[in-house]
Amino acid sequence: MNDSPTIINLGCGFNKLIGAINVDAFEICNPDVVWDLNKFPYPFENNSVDQIVARHVFEHLDDWWGALGECARILKNGGRMHIGVPDESSMSAITYRDHKHIFSLLSFHGIINYTSGSNAWAKTVETALPLKMIEYRRVPFKEYEWMIKWCPWLLSFCAKHLRNFIWEQRFEFQKQIPIGGKNE
Repeated sequence: MNDSPTIINLGCGFNKLIGAINVDAFEICNPDVVWDLNKFPYPFENNSVDQIVARHVFEHLDDWWGALGECARILKNGGRMHIGVPDESSMSAITYRDHKHIFSLLSFHGIINYTSGSNAWAKTVETALPLKMIEYRRVPFKEYEWMIKWCPWLLSFCAKHLRNFIWEQRFEFQKQIPIGGKNE
């Protein structure tokens, strides 16, 4: 019996993870599973995956919310998902011609405990996906990493008021079945 966790690296490209099932649409990458992430359902069983990694993938998808739903479907209860996307303030967010979406903290209406504020539409989709955001980080471009240690308030100020200081946003989610909900 294999007790090691099942890890899936979605949209691996040439950045494969050892010990993971590497998935990509392009055979040239030589993934373990060739699959177009725009095609649903994904070729994995419900509640079968312990961890999903998707680094710089979701901004390329036609229906990123549908893909997030597929990830929730295949994650085990308590399973975690790590998403990395270009920061909304980075010129790389939308200037690449194959980037279709820009993300921010405001992108995730419809997950557990995500406040909808006064947005009526968001109120109608609360807990549509059994995922809870458990961590959010903004990663600066390499030339600004010194600010993390020596002057974090300056990095925070620049990230808020200037473009191109922050390179990537990292979101971590955990699958949680809502009270009274089903693990389908």
